[in-house]
Amino acid sequence: MSKERIRHDRSAGGIEKALENLAANKPELENVVKAFGPLLLAKAAFKEECPLPESVKEESFDFDSAGFAQGEPLFASIGMIDFQDDFEGVIPRLLPPMKTAFVGIREDLEKMEKGFSDHVIDTRECVRAFMNDQQEILEKQAGQMGASIQVFQFVLGQLVKPFMEMQAEVFAPLTEGQQWLHGYCPVCGSHAAVAGLAGEGGKRWLQCANCSHEWRFNRHTCPRCSDNDHTKHEYFFDRNSPVKAGERVDVCKECRSYLLTIDLRERIDPVNMDVAAMGMIPLDMLAQQKGYAPLASTPWNALK
Repeated sequence: MSKERIRHDRSAGGIEKALENLAANKPELENVVKAFGPLLLAKAAFKEECPLPESVKEESFDFDSAGFAQGEPLFASIGMIDFQDDFEGVIPRLLPPMKTAFVGIREDLEKMEKGFSDHVIDTRECVRAFMNDQQEILEKQAGQMGASIQVFQFVLGQLVKPFMEMQAEVFAPLTEGQQWLHGYCPVCGSHAAVAGLAGEGGKRWLQCANCSHEWRFNRHTCPRCSDNDHTKHEYFFDRNSPVKAGERVDVCKECRSYLLTIDLRERIDPVNMDVAAMGMIPLDMLAQQKGYAPLASTPWNALK
């Protein structure tokens, strides 16, 4: 991969190594690693063991280049392939580590785990309702599960994420060579969870919170509100961090949002951006204490 882009390692082995390094370099985050590490590993292992069929190829889908040029994300035009039959397979893989990660909502998670096991709801209808944002159906199903609608939707987002990532990997090549100047993901339309600076001059790459696709975006423009007045932008870093300003949080005073940012120009090895972002929780907390909201929710900045 070009040095102009983020060099990723999204494999289960790479994540495990990154978690070990994070715990060693930042021992104060050992509990965070123990809480959220198993969830990241379970997701990666599921993707490796249950990949999309080889028959799924980007050239078999029609790409609406005109709609894309007008700001329409890729999935809005080609849709997502049907993964509903495989959805039940991800539930027993991700719900157990989620109970470890999210102690505060463990009761709701246990209700959902039992509800899925007892087939209290139609999972195919559940996935369709979630992907189409059909709130009335989701609220009914959350009630049938005995869980709050907020927790229900959050958990569904985590369960759907591996499928979004796998499909983004297949279809993202359709966007190559196409101009995209927006702060939301060109593949699925979501906002970024973390940014990386790479290449000469520190070009900014945003990584989507939902499908993990990355795209170039102007370094001096807010991805949420598109404000480019540098007087309204600041960044903070953790002075106790071993990498200092190599890990920082960029904030926009105009829309009061923030984005974690990692300077990758001095890094030789590939990086797992999820683990790297998880290691920046102190910056999440600092930004939120100052009244800023994350550009996108992640397991470690939501449901505290």
